[in-house]
Amino acid sequence: MMNLLAHKNSYPAWGKMGYAGLFFLLWLAAALPAQPTTLPLHADGEYLLQRMAILSGDTGAFHNELRPYLRSDAVRLALQMAAGDSSLSPLGRRDVQYLLDDNSEWAQACAAGPDSLALRPRRNKKGLLGIFYRSPASFFEVNQPAFHLRVNPMLHLAAGRQQGDPELVFTNQRGLEVRGDVDGRIFFYTNVVETQARFPNYVNQWIGDYQAVPGAGFFKKYQSEVFNIQNGYDFNLANAYIGGHLTRHVSAQFGHGRHFIGNGYRSLLLSDAGNNAFYLKLSTRIWRLHYQNLFLELTPISSAVPRPANSLIPKKYAAVHYLSLRLSRQLTVGFFEATVFNRSRQFEFQYLNPVILYRTVEGMIGSPDNVLIGFDGRWNLWQRVQAYGQVLVDEFLFSALYKADQKGWWGNKFGWQAGLKYLDAFGVDHLDLQAEVNSVRPYTYSSFDSLNSFTHYSQPLAHPLWSNFTEFVGLVRYRPLPRLSLCGRAIFAKTGDNPAGQNWGANPLLSNSIRQADYGNNIGQGLGANTTLLGLDASWTLYHNLFVDLHLLWRHKNSVDDTRDLSTQVFSLGLRLNTWTTHPDF
Repeated sequence: MMNLLAHKNSYPAWGKMGYAGLFFLLWLAAALPAQPTTLPLHADGEYLLQRMAILSGDTGAFHNELRPYLRSDAVRLALQMAAGDSSLSPLGRRDVQYLLDDNSEWAQACAAGPDSLALRPRRNKKGLLGIFYRSPASFFEVNQPAFHLRVNPMLHLAAGRQQGDPELVFTNQRGLEVRGDVDGRIFFYTNVVETQARFPNYVNQWIGDYQAVPGAGFFKKYQSEVFNIQNGYDFNLANAYIGGHLTRHVSAQFGHGRHFIGNGYRSLLLSDAGNNAFYLKLSTRIWRLHYQNLFLELTPISSAVPRPANSLIPKKYAAVHYLSLRLSRQLTVGFFEATVFNRSRQFEFQYLNPVILYRTVEGMIGSPDNVLIGFDGRWNLWQRVQAYGQVLVDEFLFSALYKADQKGWWGNKFGWQAGLKYLDAFGVDHLDLQAEVNSVRPYTYSSFDSLNSFTHYSQPLAHPLWSNFTEFVGLVRYRPLPRLSLCGRAIFAKTGDNPAGQNWGANPLLSNSIRQADYGNNIGQGLGANTTLLGLDASWTLYHNLFVDLHLLWRHKNSVDDTRDLSTQVFSLGLRLNTWTTHPDF
């Protein structure tokens, strides 16, 4: 911690680079056509696109490894699905209609579609007061040749009980979402959500251990005498960006948000498990390629970590490249690399090089930066099955895998993922099964300098279990009725915790220079534990993006240290409008 605080004056905000990037984007946007806004992460439309990408057999320029997805892709793939399959089930037609309604500003060209499939966004005849909800998906909208606007309220109210706990477990979120484009050249998006919440016991324990709320930034304690809440949390969530096309095939986006790379429930490369981050994104889509550059400003510690009064939180940066190549209609492979670094008073401008392979740059400047590389792939079979996987390499020595005197070398820091999806399983419409295994060795994502770890705001940039674990995930999704969606999940994890004052590789926030052993390191070392998590979610659609939710959760952690054992049982009910459920599954 002293190492972190010693840098408190050396890490200013993005500064000149950030302002230059913003003005550069605005200047380009003034002369070039716009790129559509994106679907929110975990939105219903996101999963529908993943289904359609497998069922259609040909996704064109759409690479579903890179999230969030473009709204224009949602419309194009929905129309392609409908046009290419005249035997779409009623639920399949409902999926198409949902995507057209939800992305109506990009679906105007659908008006000439066949009436039998109703390939056009729906309109309400009168709306509310003749002004609001003139279409099912938008509280307020503007449709002009030079200007499109969508404004929607956001609401999530949920409350429940945890066994043995007299206080409520609850969520109270209110916010606003705005998206649109100007002159067909500038697109923009923003949402701001204010949240008060009280979490299950295992999440509270995590917050106490890492001094951060999962998925959030600055937070403070929340208490309510009315509802007898003593240990809740109050925090805001904000996501915003602006962008446009640089050329026909290259676009740029500048903002504050999260990203996900991969086809799984988890990602070992880059996930949305942590807090939003400040970013500049370049995206190139041409032929069978999708190449993405991300430049991130990150924070190594959260605002809750003690530091001198009136001092800035230190900064660090990351440059991330990902190249996805469709080798055939069924097979896609990807290559990932990321460098996390910190510099005194500036961004390392050599990492602005958009060309892949940072190892050359790293060696040329003699840097000690943390470089990670990875590979992923997916193979779609029979338009029903998808096999997928990832390999992440932080550091690797092949001889340490077989030489007796090198086995279990701490520096062999890598992880792997293997998964399988089966859609419309056993011929049952909208019964989808998914199984996934993730495994990450001790000390992965860490660095000799805790500032260079693959983390942000005391939270992971990849898997929420950090490192030193093996995990199995099973998911069942089923829609028995048009308005009813069910999702069950079972997660079994073998982990190794760090005892007090020791580092066995479970926490990348710690410097790996204080590791306990050079050799003999294996997954689950330290305080071994087995965790089982079972969850069931049921959602009933009242109106477009308005849901009534039921959540059941059972979790049990069994550690070799009995004081770390923890059982959790939670039941909750909720109402949700234009917000999307994320589960703290760790």
